[in-house]
Amino acid sequence: MKNFVFLLIGMSVFLFVKAQKVEFGIQGGVCNYWGDLSPQIKLKETHGTAGTFIRLNLSNTIAFKAEYNQLLVSGNDKNFDFNKDRNLSFTSNISEFAAVVEFNYLRYGPFVLDKKMTSFVFVGIAAFMFNPKAKLGDKYYDLRDYQTENVLYSRTSLAIPFGIGYKYMFNNRFAIEGQLGFRKTFTDYIDDVSTVYPDVANRFKDGGIVSATLTDRSVELYGTPQNKLFYKRGNPDYDDWYMSLTVSVVMRIHGRIKCARFF
Repeated sequence: MKNFVFLLIGMSVFLFVKAQKVEFGIQGGVCNYWGDLSPQIKLKETHGTAGTFIRLNLSNTIAFKAEYNQLLVSGNDKNFDFNKDRNLSFTSNISEFAAVVEFNYLRYGPFVLDKKMTSFVFVGIAAFMFNPKAKLGDKYYDLRDYQTENVLYSRTSLAIPFGIGYKYMFNNRFAIEGQLGFRKTFTDYIDDVSTVYPDVANRFKDGGIVSATLTDRSVELYGTPQNKLFYKRGNPDYDDWYMSLTVSVVMRIHGRIKCARFF
């Protein structure tokens, strides 16, 4: 994870030093998640996202972009009648570092023969950090610390970002963009739910009331835990996804940025 972040930083510095067509952008919008606690997209679980990026236009049809985004995702069994008895929920901040390649449909750019607007598609690689939490009483708990499925999973993972967008250039300096992006992740624990229940009864006997309740929250509905050892808690066959819809303001830097010469 650290090596990936350093690589992105290094690539960004390279863009500063070498680029003739560098752009900076800030973006904001909304995001959502799809996984064990949200098998269908629910608008009520939509939250905000914000980020920044630097882009190198390799040509008027291909561009490279390095970006950093902050997102908030959540899910709740109460949104679905078929999952209400499970009674699980979560919320998690996501910090994302991504590198993507964009392919413009039209020859887009600031010059006379270039188009001032175009649709585009993109695909790349991302590394992200997450930390699912759940509210019990008036307090939020870090779910990973309680190993609700007896799994000490990593809080960092990789994802494949891809999507579509539209660019519109106001003038040679500024542009506005809209983008719909999806992330296919390689973890099933953004929501802390994936496989089967551990021995919840023993957790209660050992005095781990918080741990046991966070593991099997059916106890809040029925007074006693309803799920035994190895009962299905989630579906490990499908990893979690998250997605975002954003608007960006972009500023283009003209001219070559030169390095100082020392010899």
